Order: sequence, then C-alpha cells, then structure tokens
Amino acid sequence: MVSRLFSAAGGLELYCHKLVEGLLERGALVTVVCEKNQSKLTHPNLKFHLFQPPGKKASKAERLKYYLEATSAAVKEAGPFDIVHSQHHPVSPVDVATFHNHTVFRLSQVGKTWERLLNNGKVAFTGAYKARNQVDVQLSNDAKCLNFTSKTCRDDFYKTFLLGAKPSVVSYPGASLASEVDEGSSPKEDRPFTLLFVGKGFRKKGLDVLFDALKGLKSEGRPCRLLIAGLSKKPLDSLRLSRLGLQKEVEYLGFRHDMNNVYKQADAIVLPSRIEPFGMSPIQGMLRGLVPIVSSVSGVAEILSDGEDALILKNHLDHRELAALIARLMNDRELVCRLSTAAMTTAKEITWEKAVESTLVAYAMVKEQKSGRLEKEEGR
Repeated sequence: MVSRLFSAAGGLELYCHKLVEGLLERGALVTVVCEKNQSKLTHPNLKFHLFQPPGKKASKAERLKYYLEATSAAVKEAGPFDIVHSQHHPVSPVDVATFHNHTVFRLSQVGKTWERLLNNGKVAFTGAYKARNQVDVQLSNDAKCLNFTSKTCRDDFYKTFLLGAKPSVVSYPGASLASEVDEGSSPKEDRPFTLLFVGKGFRKKGLDVLFDALKGLKSEGRPCRLLIAGLSKKPLDSLRLSRLGLQKEVEYLGFRHDMNNVYKQADAIVLPSRIEPFGMSPIQGMLRGLVPIVSSVSGVAEILSDGEDALILKNHLDHRELAALIARLMNDRELVCRLSTAAMTTAKEITWEKAVESTLVAYAMVKEQKSGRLEKEEGR
C-alpha cells in the first residue's frame, strides 16, 4: 500500500488506513510504503517501509518528480509484492491506483467563467499543474485496474484521458470516523439554526457561495449560525465577513480532533463544492443526525436522494438556490427531523467494509490479468 502519509486523520489518509485495517482483518499481508507513519496500528501481518521526504525547498513539481523516483525505489527494495496499490501517489510499477482527487481540468468544467479561464492558464503554463497531470496520466495508464471514490471522479478521468475499456471499480468511503458515534437528536430549540462546513478551500469547496447565501438570508431577517471546521480565521477572512456583515454569524473552529463534539453543535452540514471527488464530512455528519446539503457535482450526491435523506443543490454556483434550501430547513422542523432520521439510516449503509470488498474486486481483476498474461507467455 503506497501513500505519502499513513495516518487515521484526514480524508485520503483515513481511507487508506481503514482499507489497510480491513485487509489485515481478512488475513492479507500488508506492507505500507510511506514517507511518514503517524498511525498506532500494529498487526503481525503489517510492515512499514519508509522513504525519505523531499527537500524543504523543492517546488511542488520537483516534489512530485522526487516522489516517483523515491517511492518506486522503496517499493522495489521492500518487495516483491503480489499487488502494488497506490493511494494517488506517484509510483511505478503500479497494479491498482485509487484516485482521491479530480483531474487538474475539473475546475475548467464546473467553475465560474473567470475561474475556468484562470484554470486553463494554470494547466497550460504552471509547473505544479503540469506535474500533477503527469502523475494522473502515469497512474491511469500504468495501473491494471483503477479505483475511484465516486462515479463522478471516475467519469472525469475516463473523459479527460480517454481511458476506454480500462478496468475500474468505485469504492465509496465509509461513514464512520471514530469508535464513538452518537445516535443523534432532534435540533435544539434554544439556539439558532446552525450549519456546519468542514474542509479547506474557499472557492473549490463553495464557501464563497455559502457566505453569499447567508448574507441573503440575513438581509431577509432570517440569520443562521455557521461553524467552519478545518480552517482558522485569517485577516482576509475577517475582511470578508466584515464586508458581508456576517461577523457574528460565522465562527472559524480551526482544525479539530474532537469532531464528535463539533457535529453535536449543528443541525445541518453544508457542502456546496465545485470540486469534490466524494466528500466524507457529509456522511460522517449524517451518521450523527445532521441533514446534508450537498452540490450536485460532488461525488457524495450519487448516493443521496433529494428530499428523502438530503437536499441537493442543483446549481452549485447559485447562492440564491442554496439560501432557499437552508431556509426550507429553518422553517420546517418536521422536515429536519425526517431528513435527519433518513440520513442516519443511509449513512449506516455506507461502510468501510464495502470499500474493502470493492477494493478486493480490483485486486481480483489484477490477478486475473496477471494469470492470463502468464498463461499466454507459457503458451509461447
């Protein structure tokens, strides 16, 4: 298993960690090849092989080039292996590649007009974007089977790189975050209606659209509270909030280790992203009774049903539509309770066990290809 960082915290890292846990439970022998191990996971069948990090002064493009060389050498040194599985990390050779991010072209498809033009320029002229694209091309071409966290992400890769009949599977992330999971409760009447936003990225995650929606609601006399987890407030954020008149409504929580306590403070979790291969925070919130509002271009929208266990933002760039969805929840507590109950039921069906099983399907495809190739070579 190849990943830059092995840890139970984060998105990609949690996905990789849970996958390794599941493989070990099924009796697999797993070697994690990584730059840094921040996990406490131990198992008789688990080994670690570390490679040195790149220089601190290296650019993003230089780091990606270094990772391909250093990781490939580390895998060769630690191997041989039946399956080399990359978690969107440069390595060669590779059997299975799991893609956790969209291609660099995604914003050119889903952003505002000026964002599309700017992104086109970055893709054409920026070294970091070119290097990232080269990694995606290398992994998608070299891997015998591709693994995606959503169909949305898969379709982006197949359309962008014209992958044709390349075998692939979709392995949705699980909903569980920690061992302690609350069953959720009805929204409290003694506090303002509270939204939760989790993640980093102002425009790609749609925080700009959410701010405009809150501004509109406040101007109509329907203010609500917004908690932002994962980001600390910087001077630019203070200026934005002051300009929009949202200083009292928005609270930046910074990076939090106690997400269970954060989820308890909210009624709904909002993810109006432009770019979101999946979106783990909504299903983690759903497991704790929060109502999700997610954009239609996010991967998590694939497994949700509008009006049944979630509200889907059809136009991810329309702050008025988002404000209307928030207002629906603020004005209808019975709707909140109904969606909350259904959301918890849906989230319980989104398990890490299913992600492991889907990954094992990818491994079986690789083994079948290798077996067929060996038989063909022996036949010669």
